[in-house]
Amino acid sequence: MTRAALALVALLAVEAWPRTSAAAEADEVVAQVERVTQAYRDGRFLEALSGARDLVRQVPEDPAARTLYGSIAEYIGEFDEALIAYAQARTLSPDNPAAQFRMGSLLVRLGVYDQALAHLDFFVTSYPWDVRWKFLNGQPEQKAEVVKNERGLEAIAQLKVDIVMEKGDPTHARTLAQEYGLVTPGRNYCAEARQRAGRRSDEQFKAFRLAALATPPDADCVWWYGQWLTDEGYVRLAQLVVAEGTRLTTSAANKLVGERYLRVRLMDGRQISKRAEQLAIIARQRYLRERDASGATHLLEEAIRLEPTFPRPYLHLARIAWDRSEHERALSWLARAIQADPEHWRAHRNLAQALVSLDRYAEAEPRLRRALELFGDDPGARLMLGRVLYAQGKYDEYVKETRLALQIADTWSSQPFPEVRDFLAKHEAGGEATALPPAPDPRILMGWNQD
Repeated sequence: MTRAALALVALLAVEAWPRTSAAAEADEVVAQVERVTQAYRDGRFLEALSGARDLVRQVPEDPAARTLYGSIAEYIGEFDEALIAYAQARTLSPDNPAAQFRMGSLLVRLGVYDQALAHLDFFVTSYPWDVRWKFLNGQPEQKAEVVKNERGLEAIAQLKVDIVMEKGDPTHARTLAQEYGLVTPGRNYCAEARQRAGRRSDEQFKAFRLAALATPPDADCVWWYGQWLTDEGYVRLAQLVVAEGTRLTTSAANKLVGERYLRVRLMDGRQISKRAEQLAIIARQRYLRERDASGATHLLEEAIRLEPTFPRPYLHLARIAWDRSEHERALSWLARAIQADPEHWRAHRNLAQALVSLDRYAEAEPRLRRALELFGDDPGARLMLGRVLYAQGKYDEYVKETRLALQIADTWSSQPFPEVRDFLAKHEAGGEATALPPAPDPRILMGWNQD
């Protein structure tokens, strides 16, 4: 599930509790619901999960408690807990639409698409006959009308588009997006996406997603959407979208770039399980957002068990170990990432960067050279290589790599790197340096900035 649908699911999750239920009449239960939902909204997700477990014990026969519990468990990657909670909610109330919706959305996240559609279709039956008829059988303008007016049906429409896209049929996904009114003919979504470059990540995502769903598709915007997905960790969908952008482009050079990108950023299109991908995404969020190293490690180890050749979980575990000053352990995780995928650019780069941080320049040099073989337009890696070369007394090569890094930066970045230029100028003027050359590590092109 991608971010547009996931945001709606998350919002609906904390509003799932029926305030008029019999259980809600008890003050202590109402107070517990408020504590759980407030913790969720505040980003205290482990506290929210613990509170939801307590709520289930308080009202074991209420399906809404199980649904709320499952929603929070799902959001932080405890998928087995969520599946059990939703199944129990459906057992307690077979016609409960909220439990059906949650189960459907979770199955989308796990890549079980056909089962997911069955649950989502059941959710649609909870609407009045005329609304659901328009949604299922109406003309495009009727479908667009109900999607605009019914937030739950908008979530279903977004999920159905995601499912079709993730099944590898972008043409059908574009048709559905138009039928549901998610995109409209004649609007230049690609131009709008370009105008939003550099804004908040969620704004960029929505803009590029709509541009990728527009008809006719713009190859560049489809490609940028694939790059955004790559940075955010949606590897499976990124593979499909980048391949689509590569297919659509009329430029032979861009086709080669697309093929290389698939190889060095997206495992050459090699398939992994949706569950492993989602676990890696959520684990990274749990660690960076909550500093929950234990919970993140648990999820990442499960992802590795499911997909031993998926490099990203190893990279995230290396980050956790590094932040704990467990440097050798971090290096070991990075080496395992390279073993999992020998052409994974980020694994080589991260290992080189770690070695540079430890002043192990001779070991870092071949890793940096390999990273630059895989992606040469990386000024940060070239500046690191210049520092490594200088540290080893390879001054001519230092000058060559630093000049090339600055040329790349002038092309792709607005950062002038004055400290780099000053050091280079003093070196070429014959001045004696008292330190190694600076090696700032700027953000580069979208699609190359995180794993």
